[in-house]
Amino acid sequence: MNLKYHQFDILERELEALPPMHRVAFAAACCQRLYPHYDIYLRAAREDDWDGEDLFRVALDEIWEFLAGKKVDVARFRQLYSDSDQSYPDYENVETPEGQRAADAILNTLELCLDPSVRQTILVAKQIYQTLFEYIDYLTCESEDENSEDISEEEIVSNHPFTVREMAKQSEDLQRLRETPTLTPEFLQWLRTSSENGGKSLLDLS
Repeated sequence: MNLKYHQFDILERELEALPPMHRVAFAAACCQRLYPHYDIYLRAAREDDWDGEDLFRVALDEIWEFLAGKKVDVARFRQLYSDSDQSYPDYENVETPEGQRAADAILNTLELCLDPSVRQTILVAKQIYQTLFEYIDYLTCESEDENSEDISEEEIVSNHPFTVREMAKQSEDLQRLRETPTLTPEFLQWLRTSSENGGKSLLDLS
């Protein structure tokens, strides 16, 4: 199985075949590749004297701990959601829509821990799809490639190396999740570290 950009029907079928906690693991891996965008935004905000806590990092770490077997009650996840949602710095000096997408993906995954449905998992994946579209569309406009006029925006995004790599990674994760009945510490460590991309995001930003 090879996922293609924006083919949510295929992703939906793959997710339906997974146990609930495996869906959370898939979403957490997606967040791991998006998180550096939020970190970039946060560093810029701190340079402008914003001194809030990085509750999105706290939330993502707790999601991984939850996957590893830590018992977290409903109230804790709801509190994490509320605190994180309110902690996003209202900072207008730098344009980083990717940071907001990363934050939203983590919020979606917190909800997924309470409702590990296929629909909720796809909401996380859509944050990646939208991130890819917005960033690659921006790069395309900046390059002003005359040859791109006859190619649709979706085709340009679908064939971009960032998208091809991300779809391959999601396909690999889904395959490994299908083949792994139990989320062992070793498997979760692989899933998490293989999504870190050397500290860079899925757009190679850091």
